[in-house]
Amino acid sequence: MAIEYPFDPARLARRWWLRRWWPSRRLGADPERHVLIDGRYAPVSIANWKLIAPVARGLIAHRKAIPLTFSHDQRLTIVIPFRERRAHLERLLPVLQATLQEQRLNYRILVMEQQNEGLFNRGKLINAGIHFARERTDYYCLHDVDAVPVTTNYLCPSQPLRLVSRIAGEEGESNRADHYFSGAVSIRKEQVFAANGYSNEYWGWGKEDDDFFFRLLMAGFFCYADLKGEYQDLPNPAAQQVRPDRAAVRRQIGRNRRRRTRLLRGLESPAHDGLNTLEYEVVGIVEESSHEKVTVRWRSSPY
Repeated sequence: MAIEYPFDPARLARRWWLRRWWPSRRLGADPERHVLIDGRYAPVSIANWKLIAPVARGLIAHRKAIPLTFSHDQRLTIVIPFRERRAHLERLLPVLQATLQEQRLNYRILVMEQQNEGLFNRGKLINAGIHFARERTDYYCLHDVDAVPVTTNYLCPSQPLRLVSRIAGEEGESNRADHYFSGAVSIRKEQVFAANGYSNEYWGWGKEDDDFFFRLLMAGFFCYADLKGEYQDLPNPAAQQVRPDRAAVRRQIGRNRRRRTRLLRGLESPAHDGLNTLEYEVVGIVEESSHEKVTVRWRSSPY
């Protein structure tokens, strides 16, 4: 599958050393920040990005607001990346299923379970779910297992849509950052394939969602957030809580941050890492009344 991006940072600063060493600066206010659809849907902000000058200019020049509409008669696949979170899954599924039925959607819930020990790979699991369901879906919702819907809209959006804005958790309510692009994201099949899905190379702790957002920007899509989207955030089990003070975790966070930075500078091409390079093996399929669980494995984590 050949992947070409209308906006390619590598073309804007062709010399390798320039892309590697040019100092980056955080963008100011998002030029499209005033866009608001139906009093509810606003752009996912790019103001948080730290970019080198030619990439910043190119991104702003290519990024133009695109109208957001919804359609009802599309087949939806919910993709939930999963490992060792059964208590979360049992709390999520009844609420999620009731919400989807209330909205009268033609849906399928796909729980993608990683069999491999070692570091979790959320992006690769989502890619596996996207690929596995590709023949039977028109759009996806890429959904974390610890995000339980309270107020949300699972209809098919014309542009990628982040469903989570407000979070209710153990410590009270809070708002997700304007640049956040994770938790629960609805996206049409042709859009996720045009962006080449997620990177397969983010292991452990974070930044795969930032990478995916930037891929969508490069592919010419205009990502929105549902300002009224509210979810309950389930606490992580004590045994699985990530402690950033641990040396191994800090090293992995650093690796993921550096990979994301290389993408923003045009030193990594998402055309060479994603759905078109995905390798996985299905080792089990269990069909439940509310969902399908697909267990997959791949070569062990490199870390």
